[in-house]
Amino acid sequence: MQRKPYLTVVSLTLSLAAVLVGAFLLRDRQYYLVSGVILLLACLPFAALFRKRRGKVRELVIVSVMAAIAVASRAAFYMLPTVKPLCAIAIITGLYLGEETGFMVGVLSMFLSNFLFGQGAWTPYQIFGMGFAVFVADVILRAGRFQSRRLVCAVVGALCCFAIYGLCADSCAVFAMAPDLSWKSVSAVLLTGLPFNASHAAVTGVVLFLTEKPIGEKLERMCVKYQLFQKGESE
Repeated sequence: MQRKPYLTVVSLTLSLAAVLVGAFLLRDRQYYLVSGVILLLACLPFAALFRKRRGKVRELVIVSVMAAIAVASRAAFYMLPTVKPLCAIAIITGLYLGEETGFMVGVLSMFLSNFLFGQGAWTPYQIFGMGFAVFVADVILRAGRFQSRRLVCAVVGALCCFAIYGLCADSCAVFAMAPDLSWKSVSAVLLTGLPFNASHAAVTGVVLFLTEKPIGEKLERMCVKYQLFQKGESE
């Protein structure tokens, strides 16, 4: 029976509310507090599912390793700002281990990697946008039955990275540089970020096309061998 990630949708909704509260009420000053709330909300769906199906400690190890790989993949290309395989790694994680896992890895890895690249008012927008983009991509890919899996995975991942993560991440600049929120000022800020977002999305698509199958096969092999992330009937 296919799992329906209702808890993740609720978590995303509450995370969006936290970002908006931080933007309009806290003026993006308490970004660590807002980021902490989003991190907690991102972990709740995975924790609830883990407890429900009585998951194994080995599953936590695999999730931790995938999050570490995502952080390392971003740090490895620190000299190239738009080369960030993090989104692709998180999407692959969710594709094979579940949407809840991908959502949590996306949020967690983005937050942790920002300790290397710098925390700031942009952090809540980035971690929410990354989790949202990964979740939507995983839902689409897991729900559909595509013949050309690698190509579709690359296209869907790139589009979600560009449209969802790019818009969420640029929202911080919109609130900072366009306080009147007029269409002219908002569009000017968003258009400025288009080249960066397009390059980031292209890299995400390429990484997905090249690594989805080899990484996915290893994750699938471990899940079968050690009986991890097994779906129960109640899920």
